[in-house]
Amino acid sequence: MILEYLTIALIALLSMIVSGNNLSAAVGTVVGSRIVSRQFGLLLGAGGFSLGLIIEGRFLSDSIFRIMPDVSYYVVVVLLISFVLFALATYFRIPLSLTMAIVGISLGVSLRARFTPDMPYVYLVIAAWVLAPFLSIISSFYLNRKVTAVKINDVWEAARIYKILLVLISFLTAFTLGANTFGLLAAMGHDSMEIITVMIIAIFAGAIFLSGGVIRRVSQDIFGMRYANAFVSLLVSSVLVEGATFFSLPLSNTQTLTSSVFGSGLSYNTKAMMSKPFLQVVAMWIISPLFGMLLGFLIA
Repeated sequence: MILEYLTIALIALLSMIVSGNNLSAAVGTVVGSRIVSRQFGLLLGAGGFSLGLIIEGRFLSDSIFRIMPDVSYYVVVVLLISFVLFALATYFRIPLSLTMAIVGISLGVSLRARFTPDMPYVYLVIAAWVLAPFLSIISSFYLNRKVTAVKINDVWEAARIYKILLVLISFLTAFTLGANTFGLLAAMGHDSMEIITVMIIAIFAGAIFLSGGVIRRVSQDIFGMRYANAFVSLLVSSVLVEGATFFSLPLSNTQTLTSSVFGSGLSYNTKAMMSKPFLQVVAMWIISPLFGMLLGFLIA
């Protein structure tokens, strides 16, 4: 019973921290482009997270226990390590992937418990992680070239249309993150109604109170977003993550969006772009699952 309460408490805390930390992956571009206010962006992101979790989170319900044993003690260990990592990430204002952290920690726990994961599934997840950034960069690069090559007669009308499209696609991006990332987290609590309810409350709390430092990092530090490339970045990211969700593959929105933003930046030969923040985020993609695996093995 104590382990069950710990599971609920840790899922709630993680949902709150992840909501604040990953809000940048959903609405960072639209807020950074100043199309909507920060307050509207918070509601847009939290609402999308919640609906994605409710409607499509079930697609990830059988994912986590194909990687680790379905044992309450190990679930608490994975959640506790994830919580510590995300608390540190929030403190240092680093966009961190819950997906990669949980999968890495779960593999470490499995090694320690001598549990044999579904290795074809694990290989498929890793392959998705490797291919997704390349697909994001390439797709965003070429799609941006196509979009910006279109001649626009009425600049103001085009800007108005892009604003509407960006709000819609930002919501879709939040929706896919809720389905995939929060769906993976809910799977650790067996998708119970109690878990879902607690997570939704925590999602809104995290978006309101914990998103201040990180929300603009992806869009502003890496690339000064224009309407066209902001739309392309969100579109490419949401399509890739939505596709992964239907195949029950945990895939990070932070990973796909950051890569697509970088690809958008590369499509503008005359636009100055900072690569250092992008490389820092890429380093976290590599470090977080490996470090999580080590911690999972040592602590379990």
